[in-house]
Amino acid sequence: MSAGIGGTLQARFSAAIMLGIGDDDAVECVVEQDFMTEQKARQWIEQTLPATRMPDWVYRRPHGAAGAFLFAIYREGFRVHDDDGVSHWEEYPDDAPEHTADLVDGLVTWWPRAESR
Repeated sequence: MSAGIGGTLQARFSAAIMLGIGDDDAVECVVEQDFMTEQKARQWIEQTLPATRMPDWVYRRPHGAAGAFLFAIYREGFRVHDDDGVSHWEEYPDDAPEHTADLVDGLVTWWPRAESR
């Protein structure tokens, strides 16, 4: 995979803790980090998700944290830095799967869950 300018891009894994509310799967990213290996991305999620708090604005909503939830995702790809200094994640390959985890009774549970197979 060539960057075109200044070298080769190396595939990585982006892991993120996301906030969902109601039927919206993702309202905003709470925290994210990139890793060189899939194993490191999974380990980070398993350590970080249970300790992550929802943003303060969630508790200030009329119904507080009701209906709000945290979950985690990781996917393979690379980070692209735009000319204006903003970066975004591009999945590679284009059909790379997105791996999802929920916090269930204080434990990180990966999808698909064993009972849903």
